Amino acid sequence: MLRKWFLLIVICSVLVIPCAAMADAISPASYTDTLAVGESVTITKTVTIDDAPSAEAPVDVFFLFDTTGSMGEVIDTAKSTASDVLTGISSFGSLNYGVGVYEDFPVNPFGADADDPRGPDTPYDLLQDITGDTTAAQDAIDSITLGNGWDFPESQLHALTEVANTTAWRDDSTRIVLWFGDEPGHEGDEAGYPGDDTTESTITALQAENVTVVGIDYRNLDGTGQATDITDATDGLLTDGTTDPDAFVDLIVNAISDIFEEYSEVTLDVVGDTSGVDVAIDPVEYTGEYSRASTETFEFDVTFTGLAPGTYDFDIRAMVDGGVVAIEDDLITVPGGPEPVPEPATLILLGTGLAGLVGARRRFKKK
Repeated sequence: MLRKWFLLIVICSVLVIPCAAMADAISPASYTDTLAVGESVTITKTVTIDDAPSAEAPVDVFFLFDTTGSMGEVIDTAKSTASDVLTGISSFGSLNYGVGVYEDFPVNPFGADADDPRGPDTPYDLLQDITGDTTAAQDAIDSITLGNGWDFPESQLHALTEVANTTAWRDDSTRIVLWFGDEPGHEGDEAGYPGDDTTESTITALQAENVTVVGIDYRNLDGTGQATDITDATDGLLTDGTTDPDAFVDLIVNAISDIFEEYSEVTLDVVGDTSGVDVAIDPVEYTGEYSRASTETFEFDVTFTGLAPGTYDFDIRAMVDGGVVAIEDDLITVPGGPEPVPEPATLILLGTGLAGLVGARRRFKKK
């Protein structure tokens, strides 16, 4: 990969041609027009999907760790490589990060009074909500401590549901959960456990928030098939984990790259003030099996129709699988409406002027 970029830089230098990495885009980048009430205009907007999202595309990545006792080495690796991981994935767009942990439901099979110096298990704990502050995200990872997890199954179904429902996801962001674990989760309302989340209900919650899950298996995460079901249903992936620091960073970067590599839906979304202008888009969507391995272009005919006088400033966003990849600005002015009422100062000047005209007319007649 480094050799590829080096050759590209050399070619650009030799040819003295401005070169840049390709990225998703929408063209034209902006559109301005004036339309009378009832008047329409149709333009073509072209969405180009290339090897990477644009720098302005919002991407929210949530790190969810199993922190039961057997995950100690994984947590240590995550802490030691946090800075490199955050830097490595920063090129995928406008990145924000979140961090959460889970262990198990607070049930002690050895009795409620059994000695446990680490305290009761935690079904889910949010350490850092979505933020663009990489220092805050790294501090959250550094703050992770281990709990217990008395039996093998853990509380990840509850945790994943909470991540989907309670995380402060940005509007229209591409949402990815990196889920690190080594055992399946308690399924439904098992005896002695308060959780009632099932694989099916967890998938429903994740799909409702358009969350993609990357499962990173450190031993037996998919022992009951839960991880496969969740990652398949959210268009994610399941991969084996590693605790080698360099391989760990590569694993995370490559996993997110794989998520972006394949896509199936391209649409346009209108955001902003369109109260006095109708925006019709044809086609509504493109669906298929697409890959960023090659550049794809998608053309949309967008028809603006003036409805009411005013000035309307809004965005049209190019969306890939529900996440924004490029943004275009539109400004439509619809003239017309009642004449503006003069302000008091203007009325005074107008009255003075009329009085002067009357006086002049009288003097003219007198002469």
